[in-house]
Amino acid sequence: MKLKTKITFLTITVALGVSFFIIILVRGYFIDAFRSELQKRAVSITGSLSDRIANNILLKDSFQISRAFSEVLEKEKDVEYLFVTDQEGMILVHTFENGTPPDILTWNPVSGDELHVQLLDTEKGYIRDIGINVFKETKSEIHLGIREDSLKEILSRAREITYPGIIIIIILGVIASFILSRLITEPLNKIIDFTKVLGRGEYGKKVEVQSGDEIGYLARNFNTLSMQLKSAQEKMEEAYTYTHLLQSEKLSSIGHISAGLAHELKNPMTTLKMMFQAFKEQPDMTKEDAEIISTEIDKIDNVLANFLEFVKQKGLHFSEVDLNELVDRVLSLAAYDMENAGIAMQKELIDALPPVNADRGLLEQVFLNLVLNAVQAMPDGGEIRISGKSDDRYAEVMIWDKGGGIPSDISSRIFDPFFTTKDEGTGLGLPIAYNIIKSHGGNLFFNSNEGKGTVFTVRLPREVKGG
Repeated sequence: MKLKTKITFLTITVALGVSFFIIILVRGYFIDAFRSELQKRAVSITGSLSDRIANNILLKDSFQISRAFSEVLEKEKDVEYLFVTDQEGMILVHTFENGTPPDILTWNPVSGDELHVQLLDTEKGYIRDIGINVFKETKSEIHLGIREDSLKEILSRAREITYPGIIIIIILGVIASFILSRLITEPLNKIIDFTKVLGRGEYGKKVEVQSGDEIGYLARNFNTLSMQLKSAQEKMEEAYTYTHLLQSEKLSSIGHISAGLAHELKNPMTTLKMMFQAFKEQPDMTKEDAEIISTEIDKIDNVLANFLEFVKQKGLHFSEVDLNELVDRVLSLAAYDMENAGIAMQKELIDALPPVNADRGLLEQVFLNLVLNAVQAMPDGGEIRISGKSDDRYAEVMIWDKGGGIPSDISSRIFDPFFTTKDEGTGLGLPIAYNIIKSHGGNLFFNSNEGKGTVFTVRLPREVKGG
């Protein structure tokens, strides 16, 4: 399912959810308001009737009381029944057609209060019984039962009011979904198509995305990358005239760069699409959701920054770095790859290393590259060992693998830009790592025994002047 379709479904779902909420809210409001007004009217009727027949109750004049009851029933169509008790608490007059129901006096006992209201669930539906004590300190009570038949009419009117509004909300939701999906998916599709253009080696072109948000920022980085690659391509083409072998090798490397770029962007793009799918099922965006989206965009930005490092000098941001903590962070990032490859991890003496003054992000990039290279060197599983040592001037971290080792005939080219022995490698990982360590005043080197394994050593000065 395309992202545009997912956004449309999400927006429509939100509109339907809002409409459902409005129905419940309006319906509840009308019901509560109706019942409140109905109860007030019933209390008013009962109070007026009590004042009217008070003397008749004392005289036990059933005729006048019945006459008063009849007038009320004729005027008030919602009144279901009326009955009154004398001073001894015996029923004096009632309006029940088939005699008084059993235990009627227990339905809503007044118990000396001047007014008491009880909601009764009867065969004829809900009835509110209003009971008033006619004479204080006596058992003389008058009870009125009023039905909620008018509630259906009130709800019908509420539907007439709310349904058009709901339809409008749904229509607006559909319109908004198309606009939103257009605003989001069209720029993303342009960027995806542009990665294919770069993958074909068509550098110097630009993706036209006019936006001030993260997508616009990503597009500008792509345009910068395209121009830098174009410039690099032109420079390389000038150098290719000196040797056809170098020309063929570097053109192939540029193709790997573009293919690697498209590959590295695929995972963050997939995560962003999954987040939009999740929003369809859970419209509210949480702080965690926003952090995930921000993290994935940062990944894309980091990928672009890595490819631009060879054509643009990046400033270093030095701070005190705990190498043990940094190695733990790298191992957590590489845990999934190590687990899938069946590789065990062993750490030795890292916690004893002194802190170094370095760019934390760049060092993390170096160590992650070396660990992942060690994982890839052991496709059938094995063990990676990370150890450390230090002296007065340097701190060293060694990363050991038990892979096939590095053949002696290519060992001198390991740190050359664009040189790789991997089918999907870009040949920039180790050169970038080498330059990063060099920019810190340190050194990156290796020792390898073919068929037994390789150890890469990162040597960093314990004190480096900030750049």
